[in-house]
Amino acid sequence: MKKKIMIALICVMAAATVLGGCGKKGNTKGVSSAAEEEAKDVQIPAKELLKATDYDVEKYVTLNNYSGMEIELDSDYAVSDDDVKSYIEQIISMYPAYEKTDKQTVEDKDVVNIDYEGKVDGETFSGGSATGAHLEIGSKSFIDGFEDGLIGKKVGEKTDLNLKFPDEYNNNPDLAGKDVVFSVTINSIDKDYDMTYDKMTDEYVAENFASSGILTVDSMKDQIRSNLENQASQQKQSELQQKILAKLEEECKVEFPEGLLDKRISEYKAKVNDAVTESGQKFEDYIGMTEEEFDKQLEEDMRQNLTQEMILEAIVQKEDISISSNEFEAFVDSYVSSYGLESEDALYEQFGEKPYIQLSYAENQALTKIMNEAKVTVKAAEDDAAESKSE
Repeated sequence: MKKKIMIALICVMAAATVLGGCGKKGNTKGVSSAAEEEAKDVQIPAKELLKATDYDVEKYVTLNNYSGMEIELDSDYAVSDDDVKSYIEQIISMYPAYEKTDKQTVEDKDVVNIDYEGKVDGETFSGGSATGAHLEIGSKSFIDGFEDGLIGKKVGEKTDLNLKFPDEYNNNPDLAGKDVVFSVTINSIDKDYDMTYDKMTDEYVAENFASSGILTVDSMKDQIRSNLENQASQQKQSELQQKILAKLEEECKVEFPEGLLDKRISEYKAKVNDAVTESGQKFEDYIGMTEEEFDKQLEEDMRQNLTQEMILEAIVQKEDISISSNEFEAFVDSYVSSYGLESEDALYEQFGEKPYIQLSYAENQALTKIMNEAKVTVKAAEDDAAESKSE
């Protein structure tokens, strides 16, 4: 199971290999030193990588039909204009639009557009100022006294609110209990309404999404499309990977070395038991299923995992796949950084020793090669074509 998890994560992080000769995290070496580091790059051959196993994989795996596999996907994962529109509509439903009214005096429940500047001991502070902010009076969005202090004020009027932050102020503990003066200008009394996709304006987009670097309707549409296409690409790769692994299991014959499956199950179960003990909970409460159910699921998952692992190891051997030491180190650095691990050692402690991870990395190279060589068709497209012919 540990290897299966590692293969999946490496596939997600495969793009990190394009970093090639990037230095390790925290590297402050100069250009010359970096070039020297690049020159140290070596190719680790399949023979060396396979030393991470304690068996000769060739004796246990018979490979069949893994090159040029015919794979049928359930979808083409294309992103349409309607997809973009639907996603944007979900987003803007959480960001109302506003229009000015003729009302001149602020009352409870009004939505006011204000500029404000807060000062503590005569100094402004982070998050204490804004322009063109909308505030519903009575919403308790601001500290006590701020909203009530605007009731009865006129549009265009400026006022100073002498207030005090709560003694317990989680938003900014440094301000807790301190006196503050907010200078407020009431720009208008507005009313809110639900924005629609077709009525979006650049002004509305900039007001609500400038913090994300999105300032216009077109840039918002482009950004959402790009995000959806990236997501669709990942989903497509995930389906392709899953179907190729399933087909490899069907096409290839695998026999487990004596005792290997039991050893893997025992090692994994021991770690689970340690975690349960450390938690102080009962097994079922910690895991979410009975121990008997867990053991059954673990054996099924581990059997599948070991089958896939050994098939990919056999392909590494047959295709004589090697890995770049620099690219592997760049992947490790990227993985450690992306997943918030403390160090490379933490990665190896969680997933296995370095030679083991290097072999997993090579297995990913093998899987990527098979995916690139696969003859991919789309089920939906074929079904549509069949319906058209029948008509």
